[in-house]
Amino acid sequence: MPSMLSRMTVPGGVLADGELHAALANARIQTLYQPIVRIADCQPVSLEVLARLDHPQRGTLSASMFVPPMEGAGLARQLTEAVVRRAFADWDHGRLEATGLSLALNLPLDVLLIPDVLAWMDDTREAAGIPAELLVIELTESQPLARLPELAIATARLRARGYGLAIDDVGPNIRDHSPLLDLPFTMLKLDKDLVQSARRDPHAALYLNVTLRAAAQGDLIVIAEGVEDAETWNHMASLGVQCAQGFLVGHPLSADGIAEWRDGWAVRGCA
Repeated sequence: MPSMLSRMTVPGGVLADGELHAALANARIQTLYQPIVRIADCQPVSLEVLARLDHPQRGTLSASMFVPPMEGAGLARQLTEAVVRRAFADWDHGRLEATGLSLALNLPLDVLLIPDVLAWMDDTREAAGIPAELLVIELTESQPLARLPELAIATARLRARGYGLAIDDVGPNIRDHSPLLDLPFTMLKLDKDLVQSARRDPHAALYLNVTLRAAAQGDLIVIAEGVEDAETWNHMASLGVQCAQGFLVGHPLSADGIAEWRDGWAVRGCA
């Protein structure tokens, strides 16, 4: 029986299981790249890999429109591998390697904990000629962490190989991230809603301050998502947040568009 999640409404109707399988079988999963820059000196540091689905009738679908249905249909690993292959191909063709920036890849918890996924990642990365030190694995998981001992083992193995590790989507309305602070993560990403509400919402501001103190104690680099205006940039800078990501910095780009964005960003300078 199809999962209820695989019947999520999207523009033009619903995504059926057959459409999800066809998207994977026919290489309709595409990748875009959103820049991340260091706030102190505005230097680009990383590119987050974003998935898109090129639907033959409905056009380009954002991740929120097809990732939950894919996961609900039991296709999380296949989707993850499709995104990784696409990003690594862009690197292998020189379009990403020439940037000198790291790549941030989203992995859901259940995929990260599959026993052979790390070996597959290593083999695929090495074939593309990408140093592990230039890859950051972003843990995407909105549910409570019920498999923390297994996650501890997986994160230790990733760090031993040189991968960076990010706690993604940190915010008061998402799962409690505090158990993750005892694991060997290297970065923490503030959820867009938290970043954008922190200047006007005292509860969000309090949560943010507590989170930043915990990140500092754990020596984690903090990245603010959803930075869309100079006021938000300046507020994050005043709090000591190290990096920014969002429309003020750059919209999601094709691999071919990164060089042009970088030239424009260098001219424009800091917010």
